[in-house]
Amino acid sequence: MNTIYLIIPAIFLPLMLTIAAVLYFRKKSAIRKVNALSTYDKSLIINRLAEPAGYMYDPCQDIFTSRLDASQKIFGYTVLYDLSAPYFNMIFDCETIYFDYDNRTWLIEMWKGQYGINSGCELGVYYTDKIIPDGQYPFTLFKAVDSADMPKISLKLNRHCSKKSRKCSRIGYVSRKHWWLTIFKMGLFSKPENLFVNTSITFKNHKMMCSFLDSFRNTLPDTYYKTVGLTVYFTFSKSNKKYSHFRKILRRTSLFICNIYCKWFNRLTKPFAKSGDKILYIYYYLPFVSRKMFRKKKK
Repeated sequence: MNTIYLIIPAIFLPLMLTIAAVLYFRKKSAIRKVNALSTYDKSLIINRLAEPAGYMYDPCQDIFTSRLDASQKIFGYTVLYDLSAPYFNMIFDCETIYFDYDNRTWLIEMWKGQYGINSGCELGVYYTDKIIPDGQYPFTLFKAVDSADMPKISLKLNRHCSKKSRKCSRIGYVSRKHWWLTIFKMGLFSKPENLFVNTSITFKNHKMMCSFLDSFRNTLPDTYYKTVGLTVYFTFSKSNKKYSHFRKILRRTSLFICNIYCKWFNRLTKPFAKSGDKILYIYYYLPFVSRKMFRKKKK
C-alpha cells in the first residue's frame, strides 16, 4: 500500500509539471504572435472567425456588428426567440413595434443588454406577406425584409458609468441600410438598464413613417422622439415589459452567470486590453475555445 502512495505522485507530478510548462510556453508564443500582427492582419483573421456566425469586426471601435448576408436572416423572427433567450445567457430589454403598411404587417424590434460575454444592442426589421390580426402576433413567424425594403438605421450604444453619476460612455456607433443592425462589445459586462441606444430609422415614405409612429406612441408613450424628413430619432432606454417572478429570477441568474464568464474571459486574456487582441490571443493559445466564442443567434 505504501508503494502505491509513492508511485502515484511519481507519475502525476511530472505530468502536471509538463502540462504547466507546455501551457506557459504556448501562452508566451500566443502573446508574441498577436503583438507581431498589423491592425490589417488582425482584422482579416478576426473577420474570418466571425463571418460564419454572421458578424464582422470594426477595429476602429473595437466592436462587432452584424453582416448584411448573415445566415440568421433565414430564421426570421418569432416571440419564442425572446422567451428562450435567458436560457442561453442572453438577458436584454426589448420592445416590439407592430404596424401595418403596404398590405403587410411590419415588425421593428429593439434589444439591449448582456449576451454572454458581450454587451450589445440590436434592431431588426421584419414583415409578413399579409396583414395579420393583433391576436396572431405572438404566434407568427415574421421574415426579414428584402433588400428593397431595408430602411437606413443608425445605432449609438451608450453605457451609464455608475448609478450615482450621470456620466456615460459610448460603446459604439453603426449606420447603414440593414434588416438586423447590431453592436456588440466583447468582454464588457452591463446590466440592461444601464444601457441606452440613440436610434434613427429612415422610412420609405411619409405614410409608412406615420404608421410606425402611431404604433410607437402606443407602445412607448413616455419615449420622446423627433422627425426630420422621413427619419425618426429616439432613444431606447427603458422597456415597458413586465416579467413574472420566475422570469425575474431566471434573468438575474443568467446575468450573474454572464458576469462570471466576463470576469473569466478578461482574466484569461489579461495581457491585452482590446477585445480584438483578446480574441486573437485565445485563438492562438486555446483554439478550441475560440470556436465557441462566435455562436449564431437567431434574429
